[in-house]
Amino acid sequence: MSNNIASEKAVLIERKGKIAYIILNRPEKLNALNAALFRDLDLALDELEHDDRVSVVIIKGNGRAFCVGYDVEKYKSPSVIEDKNNLEGYTRRWLRVWEYPKPIIAQVHGYALAGGTQLVACCDIVITDEDAKFGFPSLPLGGGFVGIYWGWHIGHQRAKMLDLTAGSRITGREAEQYGIAAKCVKANELEEETLSIARGIAKTPLDILKLKKQAHNRIMDLQGFRTGIMFGPDQDAIIHTADGIKLVQQKIAENGLKGAIQWFNEQDV
Repeated sequence: MSNNIASEKAVLIERKGKIAYIILNRPEKLNALNAALFRDLDLALDELEHDDRVSVVIIKGNGRAFCVGYDVEKYKSPSVIEDKNNLEGYTRRWLRVWEYPKPIIAQVHGYALAGGTQLVACCDIVITDEDAKFGFPSLPLGGGFVGIYWGWHIGHQRAKMLDLTAGSRITGREAEQYGIAAKCVKANELEEETLSIARGIAKTPLDILKLKKQAHNRIMDLQGFRTGIMFGPDQDAIIHTADGIKLVQQKIAENGLKGAIQWFNEQDV
């Protein structure tokens, strides 16, 4: 790894010519999102934004997964206002990825779940492999926060079908067919195919890339992307006060996350 970023960092940077990798580096936790990862992600984005030697950024995960979402084991129950403010902080970070002046490609393998799909949905291009799994949290821990990101890419019916079913998953091939991924390849081709696409983009002068990306984003803005995404924290903070959410949190406290998932899946409906 380059750039003198130590191996213990939660996010690493690696350069290949005009391409830079941002590598999520909590492999033992399947790159679950926590404060350390967010801090290092912000630092990596800052560094590469101001480096004119870099034209394209690829985000990928170390280990067996791209990102399995937020680290819910340490979830606390703040006030509604505190909750809303925290969720807005996450949302503004994803919007920063979406607004980032340079093209960002998500290279997805393993699992991309829950909050990890918010990151995916805010990247410009998503390349995945056939073995990948995209999906939603295994427990209904909120609502209106993750699913609305999916709706922009796969349509509202499919987004509702998946979001309303806790633990729903689609394959990398389905992600391509649905529209949340631009391309799906065999697992042993993912690294080279993503790099090849990035290199093709990087041939275009950086000033042109910035303007072209901005033009595409402005169309999404006119369609309400930013407004819709910023509605998510309000909705999610309200849903976190629901009795059903409190019951799920109680089961997590009593049985741990895996035990709570087992309890939920064994319900007789």
